[in-house]
Amino acid sequence: MNIFKTSIQIAIENIFLTAFSILKIFILVRKKGAKINDFTTKKHFIVLGNGPSLVYELKGIDKIPSQTEVICVNHFPSTDQFEIIKPNFYVTGAPDLWLDDIDQEFVDNSNKLFKNIAKKTEWEFFLFIPFEARKYKRWQNHLKGNPHIKIKYYNNNAVEGIKSFNYLCYRNQIGMPRPHNVMIPCLSLCLQPNVKDILLLGVGHTWLRDLTVTQNNEVLLNQKHFYDKDTSKAKPLDKRGKGSRNLYEVLSKFTLAFYGYFIIKEYADSMNVKIYNGTEDSFIDAFERRNIENYLKNV
Repeated sequence: MNIFKTSIQIAIENIFLTAFSILKIFILVRKKGAKINDFTTKKHFIVLGNGPSLVYELKGIDKIPSQTEVICVNHFPSTDQFEIIKPNFYVTGAPDLWLDDIDQEFVDNSNKLFKNIAKKTEWEFFLFIPFEARKYKRWQNHLKGNPHIKIKYYNNNAVEGIKSFNYLCYRNQIGMPRPHNVMIPCLSLCLQPNVKDILLLGVGHTWLRDLTVTQNNEVLLNQKHFYDKDTSKAKPLDKRGKGSRNLYEVLSKFTLAFYGYFIIKEYADSMNVKIYNGTEDSFIDAFERRNIENYLKNV
């Protein structure tokens, strides 16, 4: 981020970040990852986050227009809405969904998710997950018996530095902005010049409102979703499925997520792709606001 930095500092930093990104690509990237546009020609995308507002926003969709692709994320397939909407695309980037050496709560939630995907999916379904997950078999074993599910791997390698270099990496799916929230890889995998617009629903990101610190200096976050908004409880924010984070770590993660949306917006603008935030009361301030009803009028 370039807050309070001179133009010379920014230039030097960008050169260093570019060199470091190139090094990471040589070490971590074996081949180009898949993109959503490799499997659809539709030009309009609706991305479903899992925030509490999604309950109300989905009521504004009487029928998904035929030229619109719907993308869901994370634990959406474990809800009743999955079989109603029947999205063709799914994106996750949460390590606690594929790692094995994690707290038991995450193992149980992961197993439940992939069992639900395998059981419910009776239509063509593209599941996007980072290359890192490919070496872990637990989650894959749940999906083996369903021929409708196509697993597609992508590079979630964070690329930073000179803008033209970053965009080249994004286009070729050898990197993306730092993926501190699932919406970053989801949008990165959507953005291509043939896309016209993307609408985000269920992306309130009101984390600052739901953050507390106890008398024991335990940092707790009540991450509410549309499927547990009345039952969710505040709990520590984990590190890749284990332990907890200090406040500065939590706020740093939030900062990088919100900053990532501005990087995504600039990238989208370079391709004349519009990204709309259809979530009422959302903390994301990077994208133009447009509710689902007004969006569908122009599709």
